[in-house]
Amino acid sequence: MRPDRITELAQKYVEYDMITTHTELPVFPVTRVRLLYTFLKDSARLPERSGETCALAAFLVQLGLDTHDMIDVGDFRMEEKEMRSRQLKVLAGDYFSSVFYQQLAQEGLIGMISALSAAICEVNRIKVRLYMGLRNMRISAEEYIKQRVRVKSELFHAFTDQLDKSAQNIWSLLLTELSRCEVALDELSLGPEAPEERKGYAYLRIWETGTSEDKAKLAQNALEAGEWHRLLRKYRIDKQLIAMLHQSLENVKNLVPECGGEQTRTEIGAILEPMVAVLASRSPAIQEG
Repeated sequence: MRPDRITELAQKYVEYDMITTHTELPVFPVTRVRLLYTFLKDSARLPERSGETCALAAFLVQLGLDTHDMIDVGDFRMEEKEMRSRQLKVLAGDYFSSVFYQQLAQEGLIGMISALSAAICEVNRIKVRLYMGLRNMRISAEEYIKQRVRVKSELFHAFTDQLDKSAQNIWSLLLTELSRCEVALDELSLGPEAPEERKGYAYLRIWETGTSEDKAKLAQNALEAGEWHRLLRKYRIDKQLIAMLHQSLENVKNLVPECGGEQTRTEIGAILEPMVAVLASRSPAIQEG
């Protein structure tokens, strides 16, 4: 299987000039979709080529959910360009989320439409709980990571019943660990953002383990960028996230031998390569720090 097969199929839905010119789309959910397709294409429970359709549907639904997450819901005044970008995110998210109905209906996979619709509702429920926990500061850093992993993986768990019974458990374990890898990478890339703009793992971890003086600075919600970066270094946030990424990658590697065929094991190895590369590039800097 070409690693970009499902992404190629999705291009005709995502590469509209109006979208690409006037707004920005989130990162494609390639890792989870590749893992899903790897298992679906060998499933005896699906007609030929239906695995491809299911993987494409998952890609578009997840992209729709992620696009909606990028919408700034503030009611402050916007420039015309910013307003157009927000409007297009709403429309693009709705469009991506709706295309899967057509794709699955054409294949006669009506049951999957119902399963995905239920999964979307559950994802939104988890998000509301997560956002409320962050807003009220009633969520730990560890629980935050668990909930973010659920947000990433919940939609894909909807396909479990389409897999052979013998593959369902290993698929679920791999999905959770790879989603955790993605969350660690997200937090590494977004951690440097000012905490008044985004309260994530770094903010929660410092709030839990920080000195009273540092916690007072956090509570002011007006940290200078240099001061925030100092706190990130002081509490070794990057080191913790790298360790999280490393552990989940090791867990995946330990699970790979339990996968059925050689082709499946090879594909999972290929899925891991970009994450392993990030780990290799970041680890020396963390150790030196």
